[in-house]
Amino acid sequence: MYKMSYWTPEDVVQIEEKQISIPAELGLTYVVGQTERKVQFDVPPSVKFIDGKNSYLEFDMKINYPNLGADFDSRPTRLQCDPAGAGMICRNIRIYDGGRGNLIEEINEYNQLVALRSDYDTDHSKQATKTLMEGGTNYNSRTQGTDGNTKTNMADLQTNPWFKAVSEGAKDENNLYVCDDQFNVVHCCVPLHTGVFTGSLYPNLLTGLYIEIDLAPAPRIIRQLDSVVEGRRRTLNPKIGRLLQADGTAIVLPLAAADPTEIKIIELATANSQTTIDNLPFVVGEVININSATATDAGRATDAANLQAVGGAVYTGAIIKEINVVAGNIQLTLNASVVNAAAGGGRGRNIAAGDCLFSVSVQEAASMDITYTISDLNLVINEVGLDSRYESSMLQKARDGSAIEFDVHSVTNYKNSMLASERQASFLIHANNHKAKSIIVLPTDSTVYTNQALLSSQGTYEVTADEMDMVLNSARPGLTGCCDFLSSVQYQLNGKLVPSRPVSTRKIATRKSIDAFHVFELEKSLANAGITPHSFKEFMGNFVLGRGFAVNSGVLDLRDKDLSVQLNYSESTAPTKNKMMSSFVFHVRRLMIKNGGVSVQM
Repeated sequence: MYKMSYWTPEDVVQIEEKQISIPAELGLTYVVGQTERKVQFDVPPSVKFIDGKNSYLEFDMKINYPNLGADFDSRPTRLQCDPAGAGMICRNIRIYDGGRGNLIEEINEYNQLVALRSDYDTDHSKQATKTLMEGGTNYNSRTQGTDGNTKTNMADLQTNPWFKAVSEGAKDENNLYVCDDQFNVVHCCVPLHTGVFTGSLYPNLLTGLYIEIDLAPAPRIIRQLDSVVEGRRRTLNPKIGRLLQADGTAIVLPLAAADPTEIKIIELATANSQTTIDNLPFVVGEVININSATATDAGRATDAANLQAVGGAVYTGAIIKEINVVAGNIQLTLNASVVNAAAGGGRGRNIAAGDCLFSVSVQEAASMDITYTISDLNLVINEVGLDSRYESSMLQKARDGSAIEFDVHSVTNYKNSMLASERQASFLIHANNHKAKSIIVLPTDSTVYTNQALLSSQGTYEVTADEMDMVLNSARPGLTGCCDFLSSVQYQLNGKLVPSRPVSTRKIATRKSIDAFHVFELEKSLANAGITPHSFKEFMGNFVLGRGFAVNSGVLDLRDKDLSVQLNYSESTAPTKNKMMSSFVFHVRRLMIKNGGVSVQM
């Protein structure tokens, strides 16, 4: 038996190092819409030793807005990829040996792990690197809020890689914002966080590799900006300074519902950095509406103004025709005058100075078949050349029938479902891992949303409602965890409750505080999983539960042991969402290579 420890590129003498681009098997370009697309890569044994830590996916990505055209019906708006970067396109990853007969590694809901790493293993430097290499986005102080909202990395207008800045121009001869010219082609270099591609040298000359990746549907990973949607950080949205008629006459505010006064120009207040057009998140042709900037309940049941065309009978919203700066204030000239009609369709409220504007281009579109294009898709392998004597020795032992064993750090996802009506829930995790390090449980929102809701975060899980953001809905339903008024959690391992007392999450359930013991447990779990917990700022936005199985880099054998999670929802407020529980068990996986085949010990 020839055993290899978990050795890294730094542990061996390297003779040479080079990068090899392996194109996707079935073409280099993929258009991904409402369903998954599968891509495959075949890494031949001629690529002898793989340095997975320095290997990555390389591709160009562009967002495609539906119904393109230079008219007011195109309903343009700015869109970006998830701030965690283009690694979010990978939904599931499967890695086989070269003969495709043995599954070495499989990670379902891989992009949940990408979001988890992005939220917890992050700092300013890491996020800046992600912005540069993976198409992630960062906080930009030039578009900061001035009314106390929390920081967001989904409001950058000047350095956002996914769309052109205003100064670059994207208008046609009619002064309309052309959607097809709005979005940039973003070059992305995305690492793969799998056992084979993380930290170890993989002896590919003995097995070869075949990799399958499911690309995530477009609505799951593309977002509107936080500064334009109704249900996220409404205090960050542009605010009304004045309303003007077509002849420039100022309208007395508040303007009551059913008042026949015609609105032609909306002049913005300078709050939230709205001093230059470069800082305005709206575009020409965008459809907008008005709502309160301070009512925390307005995002739960739409309570917006009922703007409709003069002489019209139904709500239409207001369409921006021109954007100008007049006497230091941004003015939005509308395509046609509108009136604040009486209540209709659940809408209807007085309009006051300080109310916020929000986009309904996506939220109230009849359909939104958004897509993204991946082109020039390659797997860039960093190949390491070792001393020929070392390579010959390994091959000789393989020819002699000896088994070559080595360990990789991997993760397996076990899924369970839970209804919102369940107040005392318990589910069994059928883990059979012989060297488990920790478990991370993501209670994700399993509600089926429309594309419009996914893009605009309208009606998704409500993370919080407070004086800072008013209403903060989740922009990542199905990808991040939600507390949903959880009181406590406890685990049962081999007939024993661990820890001995339930871990309280009651303070987090109030949405106003944090539970220290929960964070302590989560910190240990993340560290054991190889995710360095640099930040806990998203402890509510991406609420996860964790339990470490050992200390000092130890492991626990879960074979023939029962493992269950017990959740207690006993708060006065009932849970709001059905959930899919993604339980990621991080473990050490042993690969045994013999006679040209690979067997895996979980």
